Amino acid sequence: MTKKHFGEMIRNLRLAKGLTINEVAQKAGLTASFISQFERGRTQASIASIQKITQAIGIRLSDLFNDETAMASEMPASFGSDGSTKPIVVRKSERKVMAYPEPEKTVKYLLTGLEGKFEVIYSLVEPGGGSGELYTHDSDEECLVVLKGRMEVNVGGQIYVLEEGDAITFSSRIPHGWRNVGSETAELIWVIAPPTF
Repeated sequence: MTKKHFGEMIRNLRLAKGLTINEVAQKAGLTASFISQFERGRTQASIASIQKITQAIGIRLSDLFNDETAMASEMPASFGSDGSTKPIVVRKSERKVMAYPEPEKTVKYLLTGLEGKFEVIYSLVEPGGGSGELYTHDSDEECLVVLKGRMEVNVGGQIYVLEEGDAITFSSRIPHGWRNVGSETAELIWVIAPPTF
């Protein structure tokens, strides 16, 4: 899967929706100059900032790469929405992959909202990498399971350190953030319901 520049993709989606940089900046709570620089590839954005921008444009984060996989058009809108109970299989080779602008994080979507009422994300976070500032999103709940490594999770100002095998669940509407505080790449599973990324 080819990597596209996030800023360029966001610019194209913003223009397609007929939004100005100033409108997006106001909705996202970011400066117009920051968004302009990000769209032109002159600065990088944290995961939280990218999430704010995509919400301001009215898209999900995963929309940034939906056109890069045929899987998206082949999946039903919701598991069981047509009354079927047919299982949906997503092969490893068909996973959507997103490498965030900073080199500290790669996300592989195991199941996205295209397959059901929740999404499952496999994430690799390098030492020191993380979400950046605290953020919220419109999901009801999320769960993080640490498969490998050591993660610090901030939920509403409370700090939790999770080791291999630990899990945490919390409301997505509470400001939260996370970072790898270990010395090795952390492997994580996120479950988010309903899907927002």
